[in-house]
Amino acid sequence: MIPMSLKKIANITNGLLFGKNIIINNISINTKEIIPNTLFIALKGKQFDAHFFIKEAIKKGCSAIITNRKIISCISYIIVEDTTIALGQIAACLRNIINPKILAITGSCGKTSVKEMTASILKKKHNIIYTINNQNNHIGVPITLLKLKKTDKYAVVELGTNNPGEIDYISKITQPNIALINNIYYSHLEGFKSLLGISKEKSEILSYLKNKGTVIINLDSHHLSQWTKKIKNKKIFYFSIKKKKKVIFLLLTLKFMQIKHVLLCIHHLVQ
Repeated sequence: MIPMSLKKIANITNGLLFGKNIIINNISINTKEIIPNTLFIALKGKQFDAHFFIKEAIKKGCSAIITNRKIISCISYIIVEDTTIALGQIAACLRNIINPKILAITGSCGKTSVKEMTASILKKKHNIIYTINNQNNHIGVPITLLKLKKTDKYAVVELGTNNPGEIDYISKITQPNIALINNIYYSHLEGFKSLLGISKEKSEILSYLKNKGTVIINLDSHHLSQWTKKIKNKKIFYFSIKKKKKVIFLLLTLKFMQIKHVLLCIHHLVQ
């Protein structure tokens, strides 16, 4: 990430800074990954609370902390209302400062394969970041974006979801230049109840597409009618197995990306 002062981070997160306004070069949510000039964010979830590891983080050498409560500390810290939201706010700010071209990939299946193929092509000639493993949720996506450096031209970000509202949240942080919906299929029905619910959730990626953005859609997906308003006036590329006569085959020559080989592979992934 690019260096940031604690004062700037406090402004980004609507937080309250206690202690010195030092410069931070790294952000971590894991005490095992702390290096010099690291800001440790103590996340709190339903089944965990990293505030219990603040002493360990200080012992490991972190330079500052983001917390949701006052703490007794010999180092600077920022109090915010929600540390998870703060993580997303910092990531979104960094995304806008560096302003890389971002391809965001979602869908019921095949996301990781498409992400890996796309990244393997782009990194041959450019500095890029991309989602590692399955870090595609409300924590993993911000962590991915925090890796951005000034030299990075592109980011390939996988967006996953288990419950309604997650794609909306991480898409708002990501603000893609290209949005790919790989497919809509039977997965995570416990959270969405139906294919219609899944389609509505995945379509939220389109709500935060950058101006002059591009949409790539699988015509074989269920409930495409749910996306009509969101893709209006957008540049759209389609692919399909069943509707070959209606497909604009993916010979993309986008100025900032050449991903045609990856997208053609989707034909096999969705079978």
